[in-house]
Amino acid sequence: SEYGIVSIPDVKSALKMHESVFNKWIQAGYQADMHYLENMKEDRFHPENKLPNIQSVIVLTASYDYEQKMCSMSNGKVAKYAAGKDYHKILKKKLFALSDWLKSQNEQIETYSSVDSGPTVDRVLAEIAGLGFFGKNSNLINPSEGSYFFIASLMTTADLPITEKKRMPDCGDCMRCIMACPTNAITAPGVIDARKCISYLTIENKEGIPPELRSKIGNRLFGCDICQIVCPFNGKRVNKQEILIEDLKGENGAGDSLDLREILAIDTDDAYLKRFAGTPLMRAKRRGLQRNACIVAGNSGNPLMISELEAFVTKQKDEMLIEHANWAIKKLKEKVLQV
Repeated sequence: SEYGIVSIPDVKSALKMHESVFNKWIQAGYQADMHYLENMKEDRFHPENKLPNIQSVIVLTASYDYEQKMCSMSNGKVAKYAAGKDYHKILKKKLFALSDWLKSQNEQIETYSSVDSGPTVDRVLAEIAGLGFFGKNSNLINPSEGSYFFIASLMTTADLPITEKKRMPDCGDCMRCIMACPTNAITAPGVIDARKCISYLTIENKEGIPPELRSKIGNRLFGCDICQIVCPFNGKRVNKQEILIEDLKGENGAGDSLDLREILAIDTDDAYLKRFAGTPLMRAKRRGLQRNACIVAGNSGNPLMISELEAFVTKQKDEMLIEHANWAIKKLKEKVLQV
């Protein structure tokens, strides 16, 4: 969608400030069990550790926005970013092509590519490059395009001309994302407690989901878009960007919703791999997605899911999955009695 270029010597003070914010976030324990974040912190705000003699960073964005369909009672919703194929691989290939072009101009040039992975702060670099501002939901928001976009960064030893940073607005007194978060994961403007965040709970979290948060997950099977859906900058985009990269479109990946019965019926990791290889849903693995499917089924209010869950339990040896399925069965049966 857009790009910006920053000069490393010019942004060191900004990186230092963000490093201080990050350290306070870690000290508060908001990273949950994502220990890799803390393990990478020495390199995260010091790009010269990954690429000695770094001079510039080219920061690019790619839209993943589209109109999601309504989700039926027997389906679970997939976050917009995860509907297509795995963006890490797709965008990295494009960064490699850009890197090859740069090196063709000067064989002495070195590069390091990052797409939301490794010890880099892509969002911070994108903000410094003028591609958006940080919203109260911690997402980077472009005032004319919203926040449904991926960020890719190419560090380079080439001394490139920097792009002019645009003047950005802010969220003002808007509190919609904070008020809309079902689990109260946004503890303060720009501060997310991952331990309560639905995206973390359904993707990065490898253990059980706390019982007090299960009902609040609703029909979110993988990830969450709630704090983006309510954002005015997404609701009234001046320049709505379409998905220009075919592989990022839902029809080429998992899609925007999945049948819970299909998820519960997957009986081996190989079968899961065959179904979701090359998509972001591999991150949760079979165990994680089936755990999520149990929660969503319990929240669905659909009594037809009771028999599906009971059949799932009879085939299970995993105590965590059995407990989540039994929770869902109990909740659905209570719903039937209330009717």
